[in-house]
Amino acid sequence: MSAILTITANTMLDHLSRARVEPGAVTRIERFEAAAGGKGLNVGRVLARHGHRVVASGFAGGTSGALLTDLVARDGMEPAFVATAARTRIGFLCIDDARGGNTSVLEGGFAVDAAEIGALVTHTRRLLAGMDLCIVGGSVPDPTCNDLFRLILDACHQARVPCWIDAYGPAMDAALAAAHPPGLAKPNRQEYGEDGRHWLGCPELHLTDGAASIHVRHPEGRFRVTPPTVRQVNPVGSGDCYLAALAHARLSGQTLEQQLRYAAAAGAANAMRADVARIGPADIAALVDGVVVAPAPDA
Repeated sequence: MSAILTITANTMLDHLSRARVEPGAVTRIERFEAAAGGKGLNVGRVLARHGHRVVASGFAGGTSGALLTDLVARDGMEPAFVATAARTRIGFLCIDDARGGNTSVLEGGFAVDAAEIGALVTHTRRLLAGMDLCIVGGSVPDPTCNDLFRLILDACHQARVPCWIDAYGPAMDAALAAAHPPGLAKPNRQEYGEDGRHWLGCPELHLTDGAASIHVRHPEGRFRVTPPTVRQVNPVGSGDCYLAALAHARLSGQTLEQQLRYAAAAGAANAMRADVARIGPADIAALVDGVVVAPAPDA
């Protein structure tokens, strides 16, 4: 199996429950389940379930960061976070099974200073030794980090480790305009925007759109990938599962069509569950035959 470094700058101590939230009323639940949240950690959790060695880095601070670090280890990853003076952000997610929707309340980020950013970049350079792939996921916790992804890309280029990024906002814009842009990006339709020209510098693009078809621009061509139709329970993290499964399939030497099928099946498998990014190979394999991959020269 392979070794993958995931970097999640804007980590979150998430809390998940299955409950109907009524606006203006007190909602009592049996319990919240704590989970390590953030795109890169969702990706890493799925890759660890496929048997890969996953080193999870990023920022983590305070008591919430300490609990997040413990949860990451329990999920089969190797935590390698840089401590911040500010605590890691906190979020809550309630899944309403009856209505088929969810309610999220989460903090947007936390303070990070220049010294902490420098420490993460230095730490990344060390962690890249022996890695087969680096995956950066999610937003940044503070505007001071808007150049962070570009610096990580520089480090990956120097270490000759491919870097994929699933992010958005000014930090992603800086990454796309960098001297060494990411080898792969996975925006959703909203993140892609009306004019996607600034994404053209990325050699491979996977444009997701919820349960709709995924549009792929790859050096081998353009493709439309239609996922299987499933009953959605909680789609949160499905894009992260898509990226994790794509990485597993590629690192395992599967053909491009097999990679796309496996990735789309993973996104659908995640959407069928209440928990986030806790699917394994069996969950994905059950849906692979329902994925349709077709050439799309005009996509």
